[in-house]
Amino acid sequence: MMTLIAVRVLLPIVGLVCPLLGLMGMPGTWLLLALAGGAEWITEPRLFSNGTAVAAVLLAVAGEVWEFLASSSKAKRAGAGRRGALGALVGGITGAIAGTLLIPVPIIGTLVGGGLGAFALSSAMERDGGRDLGEALRVGRAAAAGQLLGVLGKAAAGAAVYVLLVVALFVD
Repeated sequence: MMTLIAVRVLLPIVGLVCPLLGLMGMPGTWLLLALAGGAEWITEPRLFSNGTAVAAVLLAVAGEVWEFLASSSKAKRAGAGRRGALGALVGGITGAIAGTLLIPVPIIGTLVGGGLGAFALSSAMERDGGRDLGEALRVGRAAAAGQLLGVLGKAAAGAAVYVLLVVALFVD
């Protein structure tokens, strides 16, 4: 009984940080799911129904897919070829990692680095592929915007997982 009370108090408090970790390029949603899984394992009766568990995992996967595809798909909509779309994807990931390491401000470094990386590499790849400078820069701006939307979408999915699990703690 004490374990159940402790989980119902601590999981919402500790889990609140997890969606924010996603904004810093960390697997915050997956950490939240691991915390929920650990809580499920140590308590009796069960905390979460199978439906809640499946929904939480599907939301987490959707957030990852959204983040992964947002930059390149936005660049493609702006007219990027395969090279520019690939540049947006690789540049966004590389830039987010570099920004996290080089700009020591949590969240800001990751967002700025990811946007700059997506912009720079997609623009460079488009320019190298024969596009004029104006077109290449337009694609780069779209890639940077897509990178930001991807990170925000992943964070929103993490927040939805958090709300789902916290509500389920008291309802399921």
